[in-house]
Amino acid sequence: MANDTVTERTPGPADPGPEPGRELGGAVAGPDRSDGPVGPAGPVGPAVGDPVGTATAPTDPDAPERRRAPVTRFALAVVRTFARDMAVFFSVPVRELRTRKLMAIPCTLLCVLTIGVLWILEMNRPHGLAFVLDVAGVRQGEPIWKLLPQLPLSLFAPAPDLPAWGAMTQVLIAFGIAECWLGWKRMIMIAMITSAVTSMAARVMVYASNWLHIGTPQIDNFQVDTGPSVAVVSLLIYLALRLRTYWVVALTAVSMGGEAAILPNLAGREHLVAISLGIITYFLLDRWWPAWKRRRIQRATSD
Repeated sequence: MANDTVTERTPGPADPGPEPGRELGGAVAGPDRSDGPVGPAGPVGPAVGDPVGTATAPTDPDAPERRRAPVTRFALAVVRTFARDMAVFFSVPVRELRTRKLMAIPCTLLCVLTIGVLWILEMNRPHGLAFVLDVAGVRQGEPIWKLLPQLPLSLFAPAPDLPAWGAMTQVLIAFGIAECWLGWKRMIMIAMITSAVTSMAARVMVYASNWLHIGTPQIDNFQVDTGPSVAVVSLLIYLALRLRTYWVVALTAVSMGGEAAILPNLAGREHLVAISLGIITYFLLDRWWPAWKRRRIQRATSD
């Protein structure tokens, strides 16, 4: 075929083909924003094992605590503080009794033994009872010169309205804890002084009843005022304030205040006096006395 001519094409640029990420007849596939959050270097996919399109929220460890009701949170806080106070209050006595056994509380055991001896003498009537009343039977109607020699042993004579085993149990627990924390010297000093001051306060209440018609009834002039309960209360209040175990302070004060309200007798009023003496003893021995010593040392070093 003569008229047919062969037309040579000039080779053009090669067909680049479909762009990366584009299929024939499709649109350009951009970053799918639903796959995950976009990071500084590009999109970040979902974590392994998570369904596509869900983002993992950070966990808050305090979220369950905040979701509790206010009453539940308050109850848990009360339980925690009570458990902490009890753990602190009994920590040293438990440790001392484990390591030293009964030798950790020798003065307490002697006090318990003294109560037992006076109780046995009281049971031997009439001579034993008369002897105990002569050496330890404090009565507010007696002259002061006869009352003062009876004050030391009145701490260990069983109270008329408390069984002897109750007094011995009180002393064993309260005196034992105080002896482990404070030592036997400070323990017996606080017990003796608070017992004597409480008896003097009861005498003042009797005088107030005679002169001002207030205070304790006239029948209390002839009531035997003995027993270790006031010393127990003072020691517990002082030691609990010293250790900052305020649950012990609250339980002791509420129980003694309730007793004074339900049974308004001489013993109940003396227990209220013992609470105040425990507080005063704490401020005297643990606040004012150390502060006075520090000021004295500072003045001596500055001169």
